[in-house]
Amino acid sequence: MPTITASHFTLDLPTLFVITTFLSATGGMLLMFAWLQNRSTVALAFWGVGYLLGGVSAALLASSGVFSASLAAGIANALACLAYGMMWAGARLFEGRRVHVPIVTAGAVIWTIAFQFDGFARSLDARVSLLSVICASYALLAVYELWYARDRELISRWPTLLLVTVHAGFLLARIPFAHTLAEALLAGKPHGAVVPVMAFQMLFTTFCLPFLRVAMSKERAELEQRRAALTDSLTGIANRRAFFDRGRALLEWAMADRTSAALLLFDLDRFKEVNDTAGHQAGDRVLRAFCDLVARALHPGDLFGRLGGEEFACLLADASMNQALHMAERVRREFAALRLPGIEVDATVSIGVAMASDTGRDLPALLAIADRALYRAKADGRNRVARAPLTLVDKSAGETGRRAAAQPAVRVTPAAG
Repeated sequence: MPTITASHFTLDLPTLFVITTFLSATGGMLLMFAWLQNRSTVALAFWGVGYLLGGVSAALLASSGVFSASLAAGIANALACLAYGMMWAGARLFEGRRVHVPIVTAGAVIWTIAFQFDGFARSLDARVSLLSVICASYALLAVYELWYARDRELISRWPTLLLVTVHAGFLLARIPFAHTLAEALLAGKPHGAVVPVMAFQMLFTTFCLPFLRVAMSKERAELEQRRAALTDSLTGIANRRAFFDRGRALLEWAMADRTSAALLLFDLDRFKEVNDTAGHQAGDRVLRAFCDLVARALHPGDLFGRLGGEEFACLLADASMNQALHMAERVRREFAALRLPGIEVDATVSIGVAMASDTGRDLPALLAIADRALYRAKADGRNRVARAPLTLVDKSAGETGRRAAAQPAVRVTPAAG
């Protein structure tokens, strides 16, 4: 057992590797069990296999001697390199990126080739240095994947990033101390706090990382569930609930920042005719094509959602009426020119545009005004853009209704045909 006295700190290597084996095996089984519960997160399986390989490596080192040049020690270190490669692969898979098998196995291959040279196998400094560089490289590659994560809102991501970064630093820090520390450990001589600190860091990382990675997986699953509840399943854009939730916040931000905001209300013309003549699958294709077209015209900070059926809305942040009308006309023109195979009915869209002002921060009221402009575009022959005067936008729903009824929306685009 590790013993501490007032004058020195000695570390029992067999005990250290037994503990490492136990923690690695336990962490690997925890990750594999988590993967069996959620097969869609393949990264958990890669991390689990990596930990199990690390446990086997520690067991071999405990039996053969960490500083020996035996075949078992060579295999143990090759497995350690492969374990770190699997850890990197898991991090990459977790972020939805492709894994390159040659990179995963490159560390183990390099170690195995180097170990064939007698001079390298008998040089403790060379073995420790190469092993540290290989493992630290994989750890830093994993840090890169965590830093450029697709879901940066995952809370567990940050302590994981910190822990892996610190671990990579400790791996590299072993290189200049390798020979001195090895002699001290083999001779059982007293030594300073360097070895205990490194050993504690290794055990702490081995213990904590499996729990953090399971937590990341659960957070990702919960995040995807929340997104699914706020996403239209057909088009992939915000659904009605999400549009209202985010739209209210966007309007409040615009009013607080004293910037303008514009609302575009879309309604696909004769969409029922598309479904009746070409079928509902063709109608779904039209809806997706329209959403793709609008998405290409959006700027960061804009909000686009499906309100229901063939009706969509787009809230433009920090946009003037002229900018909103320009975007609406661009969408109308490009959608009218769109031709989809197997659909004979020409797909067009009518658009109503309303402008939020200092008194128009209420999203339902703004939608009501845009809807009246849209109704005018429909009544004037469809395939048009119609605007609502700025004076129409009012927080009072009753006053809004009276003004909208008294002042028809202004048509700005002639019928296309």
